[in-house]
Amino acid sequence: MPRPVREPNDDTGSDSFLDVVTNIVGILIILVMVIGARVRQVKLGDVAPAPDVTALEEEVRSIARTVASTEGEIESLQEQTRTVATAVSLAADERVGLATAVSAGKAEIEARRRAGDAARVAAAEADARRRALEEELGRVTSETQKLAHAPATTQEVLAYPTPIARTVNGDEIHFRISDGHVAYIPLDELFALAREQTQRRGASIATTAARVETVGPAQGFRLDYVIEAKIDQARGQVLIRSREWVVRPDSEPVGEPVEEALEARSRFRAVLANVKPETTVTFWCYPDSFAAYRRLREEMHRLAIPTAARPLPEGAPIGGSAEGSKSVVQ
Repeated sequence: MPRPVREPNDDTGSDSFLDVVTNIVGILIILVMVIGARVRQVKLGDVAPAPDVTALEEEVRSIARTVASTEGEIESLQEQTRTVATAVSLAADERVGLATAVSAGKAEIEARRRAGDAARVAAAEADARRRALEEELGRVTSETQKLAHAPATTQEVLAYPTPIARTVNGDEIHFRISDGHVAYIPLDELFALAREQTQRRGASIATTAARVETVGPAQGFRLDYVIEAKIDQARGQVLIRSREWVVRPDSEPVGEPVEEALEARSRFRAVLANVKPETTVTFWCYPDSFAAYRRLREEMHRLAIPTAARPLPEGAPIGGSAEGSKSVVQ
């Protein structure tokens, strides 16, 4: 009967195989039936095996034994192969473990080497610090011994009273301190020369609003001053006054060194000898002579002479004006 048509799927290969097996089984059944019918018609008798057949059977049995022996050897080789594969797998695992151990060992050796280097560096630094401390201790000990055996010295310390500043309204004399030299500034003498010169030139000065005049030198200084004239129409007078003035040395250096000025027969001592008790001594001091000023101030304090200081920047002139400030004495 015709077989039903099936949809193609993944079982097509297995159905064809079953058809082939079924056909073969059918053919074998038919052959068995045919052979059975013929055997009934043949009379069986003793048939002697042919010599060639016996030899062939013996050869077949020998081959069978060889095949059996070969199969046994194959199984043995397969077992040995499995054993070798297992050993290879174990060896690979051991090699990985050994490589890991080697890497860990190298890392530990490197860490120990670094630790050893750090320890050596720390030891060297500690040794250097120890030597430095020993040298410092030796130096301090030596200085201590020197101080212990040094003779005792006494140093005089000047104590000044609390300064009370007041404006100078009385007599005042001036000194210039520069480059370690102290020089008397004869302001009164220079102002007297300026008045005399102004009186001589009165008529010519009255025709100008302002002009610069110079007098000196006097004791190493010149005076530059600006005078101006104003007309008082109510009184019909011409007023002449000095608006500002500047004192400058005629040459450098001027005066005497401080060491010589503090001696008994110096020019500085001669000027101070004529100072009245109420007269103030004003020092115009430049930055390069502050130490000299301190020595002179100590001497003024010892002599009980009122002292005022006017520090000047480097290169600034000594001067004043009608709008300027007065000295402050302490």
